[in-house]
Amino acid sequence: MKQLKIRGFIRNINIIFLIFVSLPAIATEPLLFATHARAPLSLYLTEVIQAALGPYSITVNVIEMPGSRVISQVNSGHVDGDLSRVINFKDISDADTSNYRLVNEPIVLTEIVMITLAQKEITRPITWETINQGKVSFLRGSKTIRKYLNIENRVAVSSNKQVLEMVANKRVNSAIMFASVAKKMLNQSPELSRKLIIQSPAVLSFHLFTYLNKKHADLVPKLELSLKQLKDDGFLENTANKYQVTAASAATLSAVSLLPEINADRPLL
Repeated sequence: MKQLKIRGFIRNINIIFLIFVSLPAIATEPLLFATHARAPLSLYLTEVIQAALGPYSITVNVIEMPGSRVISQVNSGHVDGDLSRVINFKDISDADTSNYRLVNEPIVLTEIVMITLAQKEITRPITWETINQGKVSFLRGSKTIRKYLNIENRVAVSSNKQVLEMVANKRVNSAIMFASVAKKMLNQSPELSRKLIIQSPAVLSFHLFTYLNKKHADLVPKLELSLKQLKDDGFLENTANKYQVTAASAATLSAVSLLPEINADRPLL
């Protein structure tokens, strides 16, 4: 009788275990990412981060907000991650970024270009000295662009359309803008496209990286691995082509690394 009770107890335990493992996994809450990038770059970043976290059954929500607000929300932990920052962002930021953790796998190559009137003659090669020969319009809040412009030449406006209209209406000498945004704006506006031209080559190129709040530090190496796999299997390049941006690749990757300074509490992998 005692043996039967023991067998019955073991059988019940086995049944409970089988029921437990057969239940669907409880879905975790989506991670909330923020970015100050605008479409089409923001659309590319969203699709890539969703694909990168998919293998870990993590869903993603992405919101756009001003750059300074992104920093405060991510650093405080109200938002889980920042989709698009330069690798030395923590070194150049005036805001508190102590809770930012770098995902050391570049997600996109972004280019800053000069836009002028179509018939305008400019000094070549294009340098910041070239650009600083007159007034320059740019999107308000862009610290990366602002720091290269002389104070007397800066004309900050509130929208990308205004940035280009300032040039078209001859109120400034040129405009500085991310290449992907400039291409989209000119494609959508035949009138501006007739008047303006994107000068090449780009005046500045750099990779953008994803950052997570420190509470997700254990996810950093997983996300790095996943992004590398997406790069290797061509997903990044194919998605970049769809949104007319430039994916990070071995050909575009810079040799510069500031990781020891950025994540001092995390071993360099």
